[in-house]
Amino acid sequence: MSILPSPQRSKTALVLAGGGVAGAVYEVGALCAIDDLLDQISINDMDIYVGTSAGALVASCLANGFSPRTLLALIDNSVLGIEQLSPHHVYAFNLPDVLRRSVRLPAALLATLRRIFQEGQHASLLDLLETLAIGLPTGLYDTATLEQYLRNLFTRSGHSNDFRNLPHELAIIATDLDNGQRAIFGHPPLDSVPISLAVCASAAVPLFYQPVRAGSSDYLDGGIRGTVSLDVAIDRGAELIICINPMVPFDNSHHTIGASLGEQGLSHIGNQVFRTFVHAGLHYHLKQVQRRHPNVDILLIEPRHDDPLMFAENAMRYHTRMTIARHGFETVAQHLTEQYDHYRTLLARHGVRIHAGRMQQALEDLRRAGNDIQAVRTVLSPVSTLQANSTDLAHTLAELDRLLDQLERKPAA
Repeated sequence: MSILPSPQRSKTALVLAGGGVAGAVYEVGALCAIDDLLDQISINDMDIYVGTSAGALVASCLANGFSPRTLLALIDNSVLGIEQLSPHHVYAFNLPDVLRRSVRLPAALLATLRRIFQEGQHASLLDLLETLAIGLPTGLYDTATLEQYLRNLFTRSGHSNDFRNLPHELAIIATDLDNGQRAIFGHPPLDSVPISLAVCASAAVPLFYQPVRAGSSDYLDGGIRGTVSLDVAIDRGAELIICINPMVPFDNSHHTIGASLGEQGLSHIGNQVFRTFVHAGLHYHLKQVQRRHPNVDILLIEPRHDDPLMFAENAMRYHTRMTIARHGFETVAQHLTEQYDHYRTLLARHGVRIHAGRMQQALEDLRRAGNDIQAVRTVLSPVSTLQANSTDLAHTLAELDRLLDQLERKPAA
């Protein structure tokens, strides 16, 4: 009896959408589940990585060889000699721009008062804010501290802050402020921009962060042009794409009396509007891509529309990161378990094998951990705990072995 050869592995891509700090942590948790599911390869073995906004931060780390569990450890603790990614890296107050712009504030206030005096009741609030804006900072926070952190991370031995020296393709999506066009860092002519700076440009949410200067241009959040860029991966030859989007509108249809989103205030309304805008744009893009490229398989991973935790969490909130990471892992692992036969058949067509054993064991370990935060850390990011029992030691040794393997495979300079 002849044995049919296994299909050759297709060119694969991981495309990560934005979603603030909460979205990035959800993505890392989801990636831990996907990584556990993959057999013989890992999520660090994708051929192409594409990241937008917060997804750019995660994608750049994965392309640099940091595993999802290492990333999870880094947002919770310092590990392997690497400083923890802390709030002060992400939320550095934009004091230089505040001081620089404050010089214009007296003139702006005078112009605003003059307008009120001249136009009286005809002066609208928006007009007054526009007059005053010349004296206000261009963003509440500055990305310089985050850029320094990433630069230090990517210039460590075995890694690179240069797109051209990575073992995998990496594309970081941003928006050119001066012309509104999509900018693809990692592709010429923007492949010489340091990865750390490109990530900050992609994640510069308007008004929240000041625009990021790279070369002679200023850049903002890549999500302005669309939260994912599946076409970038396809143009580079991807036939199998795993896409993670943490931002979906919340289905509150069955709310109790007095609990509609409209009755819960402006923040809930704004949150729902933003999520709807992002989600609609993504799915329109997805439909267009699938119509043009029917032979490309796209696995879209998203929270459920009735997921109250993901809606309740402010996208820029930092202190609930382990709760969100655990939620991302558990919900995605449960989805992958429920759809296991479908994904096994689909991925097999692309030469990718999966096995649910590790993922289901981690789910069981999390159930046993309950609310014990140290036990949860041990399951999700064992590289940061280095505990002595056999399960944790196996996870830790596997993680260290992966890092050593990536160092060995890196071509000599």
